[in-house]
Amino acid sequence: MTIGTTRFFGNNSELFSRLNSELQSLQTQAGTGKAELKLANNIEDISKLSAAEEKKSDTKQLLNNSQRAQTDLEVMDVAFERLQNLLVRLQELAVESANDTLTPVERERFVGEASMIKSELIDVANQKDNFDNSLFGGVSGAEKPFHQDANGLVKYAGSSLAKEIQVTSGLAVRQNFSGSEVFQKINGQNGEFSVFEVVDDLIASLKIDLNSGKSSNLFSSSQSATIRLPNTGPKANISFTIEAGENTINLSQDIFGNDFSAIASSINSQTAETGLTASFNGDNELVLTGNINELKISEFVYEGDSVADPTIQVVNSNDGTIIEDIAQKHLQSENIRSKIRNVFEHFATKRSEVSAAARRAQDAEVSAQDILLVLEEDISEIKDADLASILTQLEFLMTQKDAAQATFTRVTSKSLFDFLG
Repeated sequence: MTIGTTRFFGNNSELFSRLNSELQSLQTQAGTGKAELKLANNIEDISKLSAAEEKKSDTKQLLNNSQRAQTDLEVMDVAFERLQNLLVRLQELAVESANDTLTPVERERFVGEASMIKSELIDVANQKDNFDNSLFGGVSGAEKPFHQDANGLVKYAGSSLAKEIQVTSGLAVRQNFSGSEVFQKINGQNGEFSVFEVVDDLIASLKIDLNSGKSSNLFSSSQSATIRLPNTGPKANISFTIEAGENTINLSQDIFGNDFSAIASSINSQTAETGLTASFNGDNELVLTGNINELKISEFVYEGDSVADPTIQVVNSNDGTIIEDIAQKHLQSENIRSKIRNVFEHFATKRSEVSAAARRAQDAEVSAQDILLVLEEDISEIKDADLASILTQLEFLMTQKDAAQATFTRVTSKSLFDFLG
């Protein structure tokens, strides 16, 4: 075999291989309906396809995020519903317990139920979502963001920042709450407080004997009595009732910096009716004097900066000994019930934030699904083969292959004599 013959066979072999490869590719495209994109001749389509595939991947992630957010927010909404139900019962306890005739057994029963409510509040505060993440721990990932210390006070160990998840290219929604935001930073008349403090106040008030809030016959041995009032801090409101003989004085006064002179002035404004006068000695004490046989103090309510078990002390003016402590009448004050209403409004606001976030996540899910449909169409359009063009190319290549085979057959069948002739 000569060099020319070898080259002829090699060239034809390469030709047949190329033709068979192209025919196989076109037959595959005709069968699947999908074009085969090659960098050499489809640079623009390949670039479009790459961008569309990348956007599709990103959109799928946003779709998953929006669905995850809705799941988390649904669990959170159920948690807030449970919190609101606990508050309803707490308010009922506060109302039912505001009764001077409660027996010690009844009071102890109410204390037990209030303590159970506190435990359930802590359980909800430590609740997790379906993926074992804390609902109220913020971004910290704390296993149990709330715990009670040795004194029974509830402490928060989570983050002050809430966790968020991206649901669109320009929008993130919350996945949880900071526990301090929900349970501790509740706005009240005298500043922020926590829901656990309200329950503790209710429990403390239930433990106080409400009938101990009356002092009588204070003038049996002298014509004066000293009333020692609790420290108020910068500001507080103190209310109590004085019964002087047949006359009653209902006092309610804002106090600033332990200055009780305003209470003395209020008592003195009614001296003509009660026969009672008062003076403030500057040491948290009021000195009451009068020409009466009986005096009673009751209905004591303190609202202001935290004071442990505030009381009014009745002091013997002669020797300074304490005759009686008049306990604050928590349950008949509006203070606890007012704070419970504040908490209820606070939880309702936070629950509405959950609902709003869930709606945004749902809208994001719908938007992502719509975008994916468009992207699928775009990708399909880029990938879809032009069937008519493919069939034309198939026909052309088959013709080429047949011609090449015919030429090869003729050449290889000739002898040396055919070429010499």
